[in-house]
Amino acid sequence: MSRAQMNLPALAVALLVVTTVTVVSLGMADRAYLSAERDADQRRTAVALSERLVDSESSVTARANVLDAEIVEEMNASRLRAQFPVLGEEVDVAVRLDDQNLATAGDPSGGTTIRRIVLVEDRESVTLTPSVSPVDPTVTLPRRSPRVEIALSPPDGTTVTAVRANDRVVLRNESGLDGRFEADLSRFETATLTVETDGPLPTGTLDLTYFPAETRKAVLAVTVDA
Repeated sequence: MSRAQMNLPALAVALLVVTTVTVVSLGMADRAYLSAERDADQRRTAVALSERLVDSESSVTARANVLDAEIVEEMNASRLRAQFPVLGEEVDVAVRLDDQNLATAGDPSGGTTIRRIVLVEDRESVTLTPSVSPVDPTVTLPRRSPRVEIALSPPDGTTVTAVRANDRVVLRNESGLDGRFEADLSRFETATLTVETDGPLPTGTLDLTYFPAETRKAVLAVTVDA
């Protein structure tokens, strides 16, 4: 009987230890579960944002998976949140292109990062100064361009009534074209311009400025810390 009474304190201590270990283990498991859930949520948001950034309908792409360098340069935190409502105000996010920070909203010190290989498209202006005549009225732009700027200053005795791009009329004035104009072109095909003129346009009376694209590979990184 005395031996059983002596073992009661030991049993109580053992039960306390078991209970404590169980509680600690459950707490650790709960924290691990919550952490895994948070990581999964962060990953889903980061994937969704990265997909929307490179989508063909995105405000920062020239086409699917091709970022417009000029628009990307103007990205900031407020525009990022406004244009991509997948982000809530409680979500911290950073978007980088190679080693360039494009936008940071909040303080994404940790979080989950999704990386994508993309193309970055930049356009520089190129100007041609051809001469044309009624005998040879066409000029083919060497590379595709979404638009062309046309500067016309016909000499005395020459009237330019229209300019066509691949047989589509982009400028017309029966009384004569003179000055600077801009015309939209198809970005999917090379443009041949035909100048409808009743006389020669020597070098210096016609300037054509177009905007060919240069592309490079880059890594787009999206970090989300929720």
